[in-house]
Parts: sequence; C-alpha cells; structure tokens
Amino acid sequence: MAMVPTGLVHQTELAAEIAKALRKLTKSTKETVRVRYSLGTDSTGEPSIFFRIVLTDAASREDKLADATSRIATILFDEIRPQENWGLLPYYSFRSNSEQEKRNDPEWS
Repeated sequence: MAMVPTGLVHQTELAAEIAKALRKLTKSTKETVRVRYSLGTDSTGEPSIFFRIVLTDAASREDKLADATSRIATILFDEIRPQENWGLLPYYSFRSNSEQEKRNDPEWS
C-alpha cells in the first residue's frame, strides 16, 4: 500500500485526535475490542485513512452487526472529521474477535 506523504498530514496531531475519538468510542459503546488504522492511498490514488476494527463477538451477531458498525463508523467520522480536518477519505473494515483469533493477522492486533 502506498503511503500518504508525511507533509500532507501531521501524524502526531492526527494520532491525538484518533486517541480522543477512541476514548469516546469506548465510553459510549462496549462493542469494540480494538481499533487500528493506517494511512495510505485508495484505489484511485486519493489520500485515505483505513480503520481496522475488531468487534466483540456479541456485536458481530447478525442481528446487531449493522447497528454496531454504523454507530462505530459514525463516532469515528464525527470525532475525527477525516475529510474536513485532514483531507483523508475514511474506510472502515470490521472483523469479529473470533475471526481475528483464527486469522491472527498482525495488522489487526
């Protein structure tokens, strides 16, 4: 994955904003196990932020998944404002905790 040029985003400030958003996320919902992110470009070359979100198995149930993912993406989007404040298109990927344990993908750990 290509990286966003460091001059485009002040990564320390962005990390602080993300940490603040994650604190709010953990206070308002108990649906996440962890959230990781990386900066890069999407398939069209646009600067982007890619969130990798591990959900609790309860939040991953079919009857709860749509509400949980929508709520989490909305909190991250509203708190960080990736497009307005950073010029980054946000992308969200979700995985259940059980799935992550089976895959053992280091980028998600």
